[in-house]
Amino acid sequence: MQCPKCGLDQASDLRECARCGVIFAKVQRAEPHAERQEPDEDPPAGARYTPTFIPAPPVFADIVEDGRLGRSELKILGFGLVSAIVVYALPFLRFVFSALVTLFHELGHAVVSWLLGHPAVPAFDFVYGGGFTHMDNFKLPIALAIGTTWAWLAWTVRGNRRTFVLVCVLAACWLFVVSSEWRRGLVVSAMGHGGEVLLASIFFYMALANVGFRIPEIERPAAAFSAFFVVIHTIHFAWRLRTDADFLAWYRAGKGGALMNDLESVALDLQIHTPLHPGIEGVAGWLIASSLIPFAFALLLFFKRSAVQRLVSSLLTADA
Repeated sequence: MQCPKCGLDQASDLRECARCGVIFAKVQRAEPHAERQEPDEDPPAGARYTPTFIPAPPVFADIVEDGRLGRSELKILGFGLVSAIVVYALPFLRFVFSALVTLFHELGHAVVSWLLGHPAVPAFDFVYGGGFTHMDNFKLPIALAIGTTWAWLAWTVRGNRRTFVLVCVLAACWLFVVSSEWRRGLVVSAMGHGGEVLLASIFFYMALANVGFRIPEIERPAAAFSAFFVVIHTIHFAWRLRTDADFLAWYRAGKGGALMNDLESVALDLQIHTPLHPGIEGVAGWLIASSLIPFAFALLLFFKRSAVQRLVSSLLTADA
């Protein structure tokens, strides 16, 4: 059917418009004498007649409802938070589960490295502790392949103006970063801790919304614990850099006394190439301030799931 408000063609079994959110039942009650659209001329003999208001299959077959914090969600979040605090307070358990933080951290480095044209392999560092991502030099063919993917994606979504503009803006941001060696290095260094926070927020949303699990009774509390443990670890690490002089001196010494750590690399790039001079302490402060932003965004997505679904559907549907 065609939405009477915005004109978007969509499946007749939908309850509300994927673009503007108007409820079809209310419109039908308000317009009881609306007539079905007929073709301008008779179809050829033996041809199958298809009404012009029947659209392509819907982007989402099911309409999701907005999330709410009920008893089960509060129990899962409470278990995750309390267990994460207890585990982090015990040094041995903190050491064991810090491998999860290392995994998120190095995955953040590796994925962004590949997206910016640097082949990379994440690994645990069994010599100095933590992890280390082996990143090769910039490879132009990889960057050209990713640039071609952006161009193909823009061509694919050209039927939707908003999606086309969004893809072009993201592609321009990628091109701005990939075209400079120092900007590539800055983003790759920043996305170690950025990967921690981003993946933790994804686990947080999954625990809230109960999506992506085979055994929710076990996996939802585990996901909540993982999310809270990682973000507590990240915030405590950044806080120590700002308040503990000995810890800051150890961090400045680098991995193995030679390799520069991530926040120092970010601070140095900003000092050399921009008017900003935050130092390690300043970058650590930014990390603390930004650690909870993805969590807040995940909460917003959970509470506004139906609106987000309509937005995504409108971005995946061609303009009328």
